[in-house]
Amino acid sequence: MVIWLYILIRTIASAFSIRLGGHVQFVRPLILPMAEGAAQKNVKLPPEKIEKIKGLAGASENYGNFFGQNIFPVASGVLLITGTLKEQGFDITNTDVAKYSIFAGVAMVLIALVQCWLFEKSLRKGE
Repeated sequence: MVIWLYILIRTIASAFSIRLGGHVQFVRPLILPMAEGAAQKNVKLPPEKIEKIKGLAGASENYGNFFGQNIFPVASGVLLITGTLKEQGFDITNTDVAKYSIFAGVAMVLIALVQCWLFEKSLRKGE
């Protein structure tokens, strides 16, 4: 759940164009140790499981940043999308792109919740 909460926080921060850091500045020194500690609360995990936690923690940064940043209307990705579509003759604004990106961001958060829940369930089973 630590990782899923970070995905939610990262997505909201990206939606408001607030930079938290990245893999090196935030995930590796803060999120990963908290996730490992939560996972190993009652049982010592084998190295393979620790590596899977590292992968999920790294992916959380990518999920939150990638899908959250286009919710901000003046983000560089939104400007690129709008500019390209306008060159092709489409009548679109930055707000339109950001508005429709909300659906992708919400879907990503829900899918990430399911992924984290299934991962946590597999850790508890010992698979």
